[in-house]
Amino acid sequence: MTLDFLGSGLEVAGEVFRGSEKIDLSNVWNVSALLFWAFIGWENLSFSLGEIKEPEKNVPLLYWLSFALVTSIYIVLALISTGASASGVPLEGAAGLSGLVLFTPGGSLLIWLMVIVIAANACSWNFTASRLLYSGGRTGAFPDVFGKLSGKNIPVSSLLGLYVLSILLILGTYVFKIPVSAMMLLVNQNFVFLYAFIIIAYWKTETGWQKWVFSVLALLSLSFLVSGFTWKIIYPVFLIGLGYWRFLGRKNSEKTISSRKEHVIREEAQEIPCLTRHQEQ
Repeated sequence: MTLDFLGSGLEVAGEVFRGSEKIDLSNVWNVSALLFWAFIGWENLSFSLGEIKEPEKNVPLLYWLSFALVTSIYIVLALISTGASASGVPLEGAAGLSGLVLFTPGGSLLIWLMVIVIAANACSWNFTASRLLYSGGRTGAFPDVFGKLSGKNIPVSSLLGLYVLSILLILGTYVFKIPVSAMMLLVNQNFVFLYAFIIIAYWKTETGWQKWVFSVLALLSLSFLVSGFTWKIIYPVFLIGLGYWRFLGRKNSEKTISSRKEHVIREEAQEIPCLTRHQEQ
């Protein structure tokens, strides 16, 4: 059945390339913005760079191979879902593409495995984010309570805070009937802005003509994604502005403390000659 859906999807794609079907750019944006979620997390590969042999050669190879693999999987998935939709299989609503699993052998078991994997992913995300919250608590970006460890060197406060926040978000999406896709887009646009800064950093640190090609193409693709968020970009812009404001405040406070120390040192330096003359007299 899945191969039949793939064949139908290839027929629809052929009609689009021949110009028989009109392309709706708004739908292209929706699909692109949601699929962006699939590529979030590649930066986690950097956590294992110290364990990779010959990283100068193997890390770029690893990135390109993973890019080709993930892209191929999603192209096949897009063709199958297109063919299924053209065949009258409903893929909308809360179930979404998971409805395709029921058309594969052992589909019911795969549904339960998907639930387990989703729960494991949620735990791993909270585990990783708790370390960021812990670091922020130690540096003063977050309340001090998040920067403390338990007797077993575990940031319990950070973990509990994130799990409580996760439960509140899940309950909020259920009570206020917020689609899962809307929550995904809300997170995706934050990463879009974050990757924009990464592209700028890449452009400033690299040399040669390659940096212009990759930087321009990457910024163009991100600009296409940002264009569809409309007023929702207020959220990431607010977060960036808040972080920059706190950075300036901390920088100014450090300057104030440093100037006070210099003033005290100068006063002490002026008092030493006076004491010396007094002792000589």
